[in-house]
Amino acid sequence: MPRAYHKPGPSRYALAKPMQEHTDSKVYDAVWHVIARRMGEREAAVVELLDDLVHAQGQLRRRDQELVAGERVLNGDREILPRLARATSLGLNLYLGNRRIASSSVVDAGDAMEVGGFADALVVDTVLRRREVFRGTVDIGGRRLLVASRPLYAADKSDEYGPIGMVEAFQDIDAFREMLVASLREDLGGDGRGELELQADRMESVMHFIDDVARRLQLLALNGNIIAAQAGDHGRAFRVVCRELSSLAEQSKEAVAEVRKLTAAMGLDADTAVEALTPLPTNPDAGTR
Repeated sequence: MPRAYHKPGPSRYALAKPMQEHTDSKVYDAVWHVIARRMGEREAAVVELLDDLVHAQGQLRRRDQELVAGERVLNGDREILPRLARATSLGLNLYLGNRRIASSSVVDAGDAMEVGGFADALVVDTVLRRREVFRGTVDIGGRRLLVASRPLYAADKSDEYGPIGMVEAFQDIDAFREMLVASLREDLGGDGRGELELQADRMESVMHFIDDVARRLQLLALNGNIIAAQAGDHGRAFRVVCRELSSLAEQSKEAVAEVRKLTAAMGLDADTAVEALTPLPTNPDAGTR
């Protein structure tokens, strides 16, 4: 008689991957607003430094379609921007008006931008029209960038002549996320799957232990109340202790429930992993963008 074939279910290895990705995303989202604020502050400091370095080359002026500092043409610069990009791990842009005339970057900040391209409209409005420093997130060519940009003036009389261009620092958000996730996985050991499972098992063991302690406390409180009742007036003080034991047992149960909710939200339980593997239902009537 032929043996029945049973299709194997997803392995722990298969479940671990969406669990790890889900956890990585939770960690990243939880700290991103702090990272963005700190990185924005660093970018603002870097563009101020870049402004000083550009002016240190000599008197800044526009000559046809070129930005000139002293006797140096800054279009396509291969010295100032690359050196500062390596020192700060950020991407840097130099603009004449709203047109990009030089760009340099490092791997962690994302690719350098196309020379000859134009700045984001919101950045142009803030920096060139309102003459203010811009700090925020923009989308350029399908890339999400965290950007700091400031006006570049040809003379000290900025209010009279207006900015001649802009200096800009940027960080590709997706590139930074990949770097952060890779670092997280490396810290967890390799790709993080084995360590993630180990931590989940440890947390579950701790929760089982607390559950067991809560049950023992409840039993002890129950027996103590019986003995206190038999002791009459002499058992009043003991009844107070028993009530505290019962309250502690309830608090222990609530703590376990909260920890289980937290681990589920972080993707450290098998049910969440299976849910992550389940494809979303498709809507045949939904249109395409």
